[in-house]
Amino acid sequence: MLNHYRSPYPNYIHQLFITPSKHLYVLKDKRLKWQSKALEVKLDSIEDAEREHLVYYVLADHTSAAFYAEVGTSKTLVHPTEFLTRAWSQKPDFFFHGIPENLIVPTAVSKKYPNVEGWLQQLGVRIVPPPSGFYAGIHQVKNWEKDVANHISFHEYLEKTPCTLEVLRSKNLRMLEMANDSQINRPGIRMTRKQLWELPVEGRPPLRVMA
Repeated sequence: MLNHYRSPYPNYIHQLFITPSKHLYVLKDKRLKWQSKALEVKLDSIEDAEREHLVYYVLADHTSAAFYAEVGTSKTLVHPTEFLTRAWSQKPDFFFHGIPENLIVPTAVSKKYPNVEGWLQQLGVRIVPPPSGFYAGIHQVKNWEKDVANHISFHEYLEKTPCTLEVLRSKNLRMLEMANDSQINRPGIRMTRKQLWELPVEGRPPLRVMA
C-alpha cells in the first residue's frame, strides 16, 4: 500500500466516499425530509438506524475534482464494487470514466466491505489509505448533499409535489452535469472540473475502461 500520494494527471488517484446523510432521510410515505439538526449515524451500523437515511456514493478524481455520484438509502445499500463498476464504465451521457491507478478507500468502507480489496487487486488498482483526520476531497460529499437538498427544494417549489427518491434519481445526471460544469475553486485556475479532467497532460497513460 502507498502511505502518501500525489496526482500528476487525472485518473491517477480516485477518492471513494460512501457516506450516510446526517440530514436527509426517507419518510414512510416515500417523501424526502431534511432535518437541520445533524443526526448521529455511521456507516458500520447504518442498517440498524431508526430512520431510512439517504446514502451518498461519491467517486472523485483527485487531480481535477471531477466526480461521479449516486444516491441510495440505508435500506437499499449498494456494494462498493457495483458502484465503482458503474463509475468506471463508459457512459453514453456523462464524461467521467476509467479505472484509476490508485484508490483512496476510507477505513469505514474497507471494514464494512473487506472483499473490496481483493476485487481492486484483480483490477490492478493500488489501495491508498486515507491520511489521518480530515483529508482532501471530503468537501465533495458536503457539496453533493447541498446539490441534492437544493434539487429537492426546487422540485417541491416548482412542481408543487413532494420529492421522492425516485424523482431525485431521475435528476441525478442533471445534478452531476451542473456540478462538473462549475468552475473549480483553486487559486490561479479558471476551469471547470470537466475541463480539468479532459485537459491533455504529458505522460498521461490511456484510460483503462471497465470491460
